[in-house]
Amino acid sequence: MLRYIRSGAATFFIDDKEISVEKNQIIYVPRNCKLSCYAQTDNFSFISIRFTTSVFFEGGDFLADYYGVPLVTEAKGEEKYFDLIYDYIKSENPARIYFVRGYLEILIGTLISRADADNYGILRRNKTDEEYTLEKVRQRIRKSDNRIDSRIQVVVDYIALHPTEHYTPESMAKMAELSKQRFSHLFKEQLGKAPMTYLKELRLTTAARKLLVTNDNISDIAYSVGYEDPNYFTREFKHAFGYTPNQYRKAARD
Repeated sequence: MLRYIRSGAATFFIDDKEISVEKNQIIYVPRNCKLSCYAQTDNFSFISIRFTTSVFFEGGDFLADYYGVPLVTEAKGEEKYFDLIYDYIKSENPARIYFVRGYLEILIGTLISRADADNYGILRRNKTDEEYTLEKVRQRIRKSDNRIDSRIQVVVDYIALHPTEHYTPESMAKMAELSKQRFSHLFKEQLGKAPMTYLKELRLTTAARKLLVTNDNISDIAYSVGYEDPNYFTREFKHAFGYTPNQYRKAARD
């Protein structure tokens, strides 16, 4: 959870840590942490955003342990993303969920980029592509305490880290070391959608984020998320979002 302090001051207890917070600070509460809050001023107010990540790191917290996101960050304009997310949540725009996801990823990306370089987590500590192999993902998931079946989580994490690879239900089932039928049933039971549907949504959501945070051309973005045909990508994107990629980018920036 991310919480932006709009006004006043308070004391937060995040598990066994006592933290004093005040106006214009962003508080990050890692998953599974116990939080209690005691206002120190009458005008204390905040806005919160709850979310989950699709990748878990060694049973710990992905943003804190992997990227080094601190519990408290001084806001430097990030409050606008809280407002945009909140506005789109209330909006009747058919593409609101994608705008919410897009701005949430911008917000999280901003916090990651501002993390202290000396405490940036293991990502900056001599990591190589070898760390992202399927076996490494399996090793991390075995240590994780998340509720998703570890065999399904292996696949979810791997495709999140490697969205451009070519996948089929058979290849994903092989990653999970399950039969195709058992994998497809378990995947849908756990995540509420078929594997290929999940993959498509992941790729399109990733593309939406790239449209918001980069100036890359549409063809490059399409290729970066696994679409070799930009025209097909545009059709898929419009079907999912209600906008073409160019329209989506323009609407977000206007």
